[in-house]
Amino acid sequence: MELRLHANARTTPATRRYIQTCGKPVAVLSAELGVSETTIRRWRARSEVADRPHVPHTLKTSMSGVEEALAVELRCHVGLSLDDALEVMRRCVKPDLSRAALHRCWRRHGISARPVQARARTGVFETGQPAGFIHVDVKHLTRLNRQPAYAFIAIDRATRFVHLDIFNTRSAANAAAFFERFLESFPLKVHTVLSDNGSEFTDRFAVDKKGKPEDRPSGTHAFDRVCAAHGVKHRLTRPFRPQTNGMAERFNRRLQEHLDAHPPNGRNQGRNCFDTHEQRNAYIRNFVQNYNRTRLRCLGYQSPLEILNNLTEHNTQVGVQRSKGECSRLPALGSRLRGKDEWET
Repeated sequence: MELRLHANARTTPATRRYIQTCGKPVAVLSAELGVSETTIRRWRARSEVADRPHVPHTLKTSMSGVEEALAVELRCHVGLSLDDALEVMRRCVKPDLSRAALHRCWRRHGISARPVQARARTGVFETGQPAGFIHVDVKHLTRLNRQPAYAFIAIDRATRFVHLDIFNTRSAANAAAFFERFLESFPLKVHTVLSDNGSEFTDRFAVDKKGKPEDRPSGTHAFDRVCAAHGVKHRLTRPFRPQTNGMAERFNRRLQEHLDAHPPNGRNQGRNCFDTHEQRNAYIRNFVQNYNRTRLRCLGYQSPLEILNNLTEHNTQVGVQRSKGECSRLPALGSRLRGKDEWET
């Protein structure tokens, strides 16, 4: 509990307790503590050590008891704001009521500030589950030379390992090719992939397909066919809930922060930091490569590559890994990031 002391108080709570428990005479204590005898007698007559309120016992307010009760009801049970309650009180109860008087009334009753509503606990992903739950997303890159670019990103939930490919169109064929290459290079078994409801990942909300179940994917989408071929379960986020795929969204923001920090080239009023797609793609791939080698707090200050290496070695020892040859694919992930740009023709 917060203890309030008067601004001119000469004694502390410990001193007051000492006065109450000490059996010395009043004159002796007064000389010892450097306070008046009146102060010694005052605290000896009390059982508490906190200052009493300095508010008058009888307040001369502009509102009667009934009016104050109505004002409290408007706040507590109706939930009106100060201005709304003032309008109601002036129209129905007290025409000359001032805004300050109503606010003081609410302050005396401790209701001037609205209670803070407890926010619902945000769901978090379990990080202790085995690797192989992949989050995928698409990040729109700024146009260069009037040509668009899109970064397809896959991040493993357990290891935080990131795989990235860049295309000049956001199509279902590119999404399928991107995920196919990721599955071929990722050394662990992928069991689930989570994506949003974009047309490059699903036809859940397509309106031009006959015979498709309403609000459900048809299963014939190019991305779904790749998932089915590899035995991967494709899960979708709820509509208009990008936070469900927050792991990929957070990496996109991290990437954008680094792109914004790149020095501008001085052209186009500084809005573009790169001259060509190749220059920017090389910068992005270098960033992803460094990210996979960065020690993260969420991983116990280990890097995604370290976690991935440890899981790969463990799975090899217990015989869980799909084949011994897949263990050699791990170095190819880094070289993949340094490879030639993949552009759809």
